Amino acid sequence: MIVVEELPSMGPPPGSAPDLLVLTWEQRGKTRQHLTTRAGRAIGIKLETGTRLPPGSVVYIGEGFHVQVAAADEDVWLLRGTDAPTLARVAYEIGNRHFPIEIGADGVAVLYDHTLGELWERLGVRAERVRRPFLPDPRLPAPHH
Repeated sequence: MIVVEELPSMGPPPGSAPDLLVLTWEQRGKTRQHLTTRAGRAIGIKLETGTRLPPGSVVYIGEGFHVQVAAADEDVWLLRGTDAPTLARVAYEIGNRHFPIEIGADGVAVLYDHTLGELWERLGVRAERVRRPFLPDPRLPAPHH
């Protein structure tokens, strides 16, 4: 098993083959976990508390290969075509629940939670459950409880 206790300080050398470590948003924030790469390599993550692994991060460089983080497809609510006051209310409600939020050109996304369906209905928001990577803005503070 490959054990990662700190991230490489340099990028992979030319010709290094990427081995993807496909992680959900939650997994990208866990600092202690056992995982398997796409090529079947066992990898143990033992990083400093608070470390996040954004997609594209190289976590290990081996002989002829490197392990690189990719975002997994997840169930998310995608909200589109909302006027500014409603969008502000949506953002308030999501923040009040301490849910991470992704704000992008195609709308606002939040990880799927069945209870939010009732909220969207109450607010009159058009929401669609889709399966895609969830990529909240890394500059926003991560929710914690």
